[in-house]
Amino acid sequence: MKKRLLLAFMAMSAVASGYALEQGEFVYTPQGRFQITGANVNANNAFQDLSGWTVVSASTEKTLTDNFNINANGYAEGINSVASLDATEGEGMYFKFEPSDASTAYVVSYKMKGATAVSTRVKTVAVSTNLVKVEGNSDNAFGGTNDVLVANTAEELTEDWQTFNYAIVGDGTPRTYYISFTGMATNIEIADVQIAPAMQFADLRQRDAMVEKMEAYKNCYAWDEALLEDLGYTENLATLKGLGDEAGQAELDELLNTCEEIVSEFVKANMDDFLPDGAYNATTNGAGTPKVDIKFANWYAKVQKAITWGDWNCLPEGRGFWENANQGCADLGHYQSAAKWNNGSPDSPMGVYTQKNLDPGSYVFGIESRACLREPKKNDWSDEDGLKPAYGVAYIVKIVDGQETPDTIASAVKGLYPTKMSQFFVTAEIKEAGKYEIGFKAYCKDTHKDLAQGSVTYIRNASIYGKTENQYSQKQLGYEADVREQITTGRTQLTTAKENIANADYFWGKAELQACVDTVETKIAAYEQMDQNAIIATFQDDYEKSTTEETGYLVYTIYQAAVKDIIAANKKFIAVNDTLASIQVAIDRAEATLSNRLYNAATGMDALQSAITKAKGIQAQMKAGQYSEENAAAIVAANAELAEAVELFKTTVPAEAITVLADIDFATPAVENTEANNWSIAGTVNSIILPNYGDDAAANTFAQGYFENGEKQMADVLRVGNGEAIVEIPEEQQVSGTNILKLDFDYYIGNLNKKNAGFYLYSNDGNADSTIAAFYFSRYDNAVVENTFGLDYGSSYIPGIGDRNNSDLAICVEKNRTHFEVVLDYGEKTMYCSTSANGKSQTSEKLNFNGAKVVKFGVKSDYNVAARRCWFDNLKIQCVKAGEATGISEVNAAAKVKAPTKVLKNGRIIINGKYAINGMLVK
Repeated sequence: MKKRLLLAFMAMSAVASGYALEQGEFVYTPQGRFQITGANVNANNAFQDLSGWTVVSASTEKTLTDNFNINANGYAEGINSVASLDATEGEGMYFKFEPSDASTAYVVSYKMKGATAVSTRVKTVAVSTNLVKVEGNSDNAFGGTNDVLVANTAEELTEDWQTFNYAIVGDGTPRTYYISFTGMATNIEIADVQIAPAMQFADLRQRDAMVEKMEAYKNCYAWDEALLEDLGYTENLATLKGLGDEAGQAELDELLNTCEEIVSEFVKANMDDFLPDGAYNATTNGAGTPKVDIKFANWYAKVQKAITWGDWNCLPEGRGFWENANQGCADLGHYQSAAKWNNGSPDSPMGVYTQKNLDPGSYVFGIESRACLREPKKNDWSDEDGLKPAYGVAYIVKIVDGQETPDTIASAVKGLYPTKMSQFFVTAEIKEAGKYEIGFKAYCKDTHKDLAQGSVTYIRNASIYGKTENQYSQKQLGYEADVREQITTGRTQLTTAKENIANADYFWGKAELQACVDTVETKIAAYEQMDQNAIIATFQDDYEKSTTEETGYLVYTIYQAAVKDIIAANKKFIAVNDTLASIQVAIDRAEATLSNRLYNAATGMDALQSAITKAKGIQAQMKAGQYSEENAAAIVAANAELAEAVELFKTTVPAEAITVLADIDFATPAVENTEANNWSIAGTVNSIILPNYGDDAAANTFAQGYFENGEKQMADVLRVGNGEAIVEIPEEQQVSGTNILKLDFDYYIGNLNKKNAGFYLYSNDGNADSTIAAFYFSRYDNAVVENTFGLDYGSSYIPGIGDRNNSDLAICVEKNRTHFEVVLDYGEKTMYCSTSANGKSQTSEKLNFNGAKVVKFGVKSDYNVAARRCWFDNLKIQCVKAGEATGISEVNAAAKVKAPTKVLKNGRIIINGKYAINGMLVK
């Protein structure tokens, strides 16, 4: 009888006799494939009286029979089983095994059954519920820690008996081994524990996986046989398929490495890669165009979520990719806290998909995946449950009018394991060009849909390769696209230059820019005449897109010969003209200040008007000339002189024209009012009332700084708590008539997690407070609740913390400070708001209001946890005396244009024939 048939007969005999291991039998374990070389060394395999087993219990009074019941019926005739009676964590029994040869490998085998949805768990650190473990240590004591070796199974139990095998591979160090069953659920039954010496052979599961991969690429297209033979593809595939039971693991490993190299070289040389090239960009948090093979081992330094990654979109919609750094794969969203599969949607899949325009040809989509359950309310996010809850479907399907066409689907379906990846290969012959969706979906099995456990799907190694009948490969076509992109850039810059020359009111740099246009246009026109063949003729296999290294070939040549010159010329032209234009910006700002009713009582109007007239004279002189460093320096000096005149003018408002209604810098300690159940902080003038207060960094109250390592940090700044702090304006000081109410304060905006912060101005109609104006928004998602003034709350004008995990100390720093100025003109019955931060400023349009008196100012937040707070400081509320309004005057009018009539390609805005530079109109 042939040996293979003999082995099959021996395996059948083992089933018939009820014994798991027979000499000469090959068995698979998580550690690989082993052949049994000797007899069972566990004399007590029948569980007849539990002799040879020792109780594991914290109680000295417990016996084996307290934990296990001997089942006389057992697994099979002559083989008794034991059933667990006590599921107490860490309690059970163990069998002590001392091998005579420390270098010998052994297979531990046992049979087990339990109710559906019960599993044994992988846990290599500590004994845990439903755990079967073998440990070996030189302490010669169960649970010892010296040289511990632990091997486990992660298998799903059913109501039918199953045999589980795992290996102990000795390394020559003498150890005592302990096979233990602890914390087993009461519906788990165990039988036929055996230990037999074994020898490791090649794991043919690895062979079969590589055969599947090689055949997927070999059979996807009618390749020339000589091509396959030349690479050794056919020969090594045949060798791999012929690898038999007697092959060693080392022999298989060497052959697998060879085959992997052959497949990689074959695919690279003969098939196009339909995922974009690129590199992970840590600066932009992966926002570049990475090559999405979904190997996330070096993705983020800490777990972050991305709904899309490169070409891929995540399923379900709204979830995202998370990194599993330990296993180099992507985690498709976290689900736990007693949720069912897919966060309570057991009929919906988890997965990824991308859509591609594919030409006729042959394609192979490959991906690996696994899926597991997470026990609810576990902080360690363990994903090692033995249950196999899902199956996966990898597919390629045509999209017509935005819908899938099921009759064109090519797919592969496999079960998913909890701790090892299942590989999928889908081959599809595309006969009609069009849009196709390539993706992977993991579905919950019906038997597990009611489990109250979280779930997760992992993916890695996604690839899409194709062989089309196109004359050129995807890399060559990509090279052509890169070249044409560079030519287009040159043409776009030429158009921009011509618009600059035609539209600019100033003459600085026009001649130089025109000279560059004349030179570059001839070169770009010549490149535009190159056809596809001419461009691709310059392609080489080692091409890398670059404008600074010659590896970019024609891309590099075009940029260096033409494009960089016109880009530089445009930048210089705009820079020198913006320098000239900047004096108009300074003049506009000075005139806006001069006409601002806030300074109606100022005594320095004539001096400021004189400074403005002088600046206009310098402007006219500069316009008539050409650019030079001396002229540019003259403009800078004139701007500085005018800005100084503006600031000096502001100081000439007489003190008697200003009444301070509140001046609070939060340096004074808070005082508790027990009767009113609130706190207050006094300023130089007036005070602020807080609804709550505390120094604890973990509290969500208002605070003046907080204690950290025994020291109070930022004690003179108000940390905005959950609620609203109020400054009341006394009735006799409330502004009305022709006067102006002006509020100034600093706000440091934290990235509150979907919560809001801001300020409110209230009036009172005799019955209740009503809002005159407010700004209340969330920096986390830039969602606004109140925005009376229509402020731009982008980070340029109101900076915030980009990382929601930053602490208070990282928020309250100068770069995050936003200064607010709110003005209510009771003479005009108009109001506006300005913000300034990091050199950027904005002023809203003037809004009409009904002239209601402001009776309260509120600082508000609904954030209810401690860290990442907002901070508030330097509040000043003033009444400024002003006379009767002579008409509606504009405040910084040019800065508030919302709808430009034309935007040039260089980014300049044209409004009624005028430029808008830095938000200001320039003639």
